[in-house]
Amino acid sequence: MKKLFTTSALALMSLNAMAVEKGDWLLHLRAINVGPNDDSSVIRVDGAGVAGTGVRVDDGHSLDISLGYMFTDKWAVELLADLSSKHSVSAFGLTDLGVPNGTDVVEVNTLPPTLFLQYQFNPKGKVRPYAGFGLNFTTFLNDELTPAAQDVLGARNLSLDNSFGLAAQFGIDWALKNDWSFNVDIKYANIDTEATFDTAIGRASVDVDINPTVIGVGFGKAF
Repeated sequence: MKKLFTTSALALMSLNAMAVEKGDWLLHLRAINVGPNDDSSVIRVDGAGVAGTGVRVDDGHSLDISLGYMFTDKWAVELLADLSSKHSVSAFGLTDLGVPNGTDVVEVNTLPPTLFLQYQFNPKGKVRPYAGFGLNFTTFLNDELTPAAQDVLGARNLSLDNSFGLAAQFGIDWALKNDWSFNVDIKYANIDTEATFDTAIGRASVDVDINPTVIGVGFGKAF
């Protein structure tokens, strides 16, 4: 009986250590893959669309850092502060101008701070799923035209508009010792921009929907 009591007490202490509750701060650090669900308009030159043209955005990799605060026992606010991820943008439909399909024309870094309202489904359990809904702001850094774009198209003076959009997340924390957890997290964000640049044949522009799915794996800490 004494052994059973001791085992039960230790299990209860372990369960209590796993819980998150009102007033807790939640820190997460993850390795992430940013996979665009991209789509684009045709490339326009001086406002006229060039049929069959467009661009594609490739995957990027980075680190995801977020800090949340439990303002009730089940609701939290979380600020996501990803480190920027680098992406290549390739063009298609420009073979008549000497640009093979799939040629990279832009290199760019994205910086997407996002604020989530988050619901914890099982805050006192060992397995803690959560879901969130929020607002994303994305700005574009270190954007540059590739040598191919500059040499073949005479491209210069690249500009990318910032983006505001909605975002959603779903994730699970598996509780470990000392308020640590193993975390898997999936996010989706509505991100779009207009890219404009000068070329040898006129001012070019293209609308790009990036809309990435972000898959992250890492660790969390409650304190």
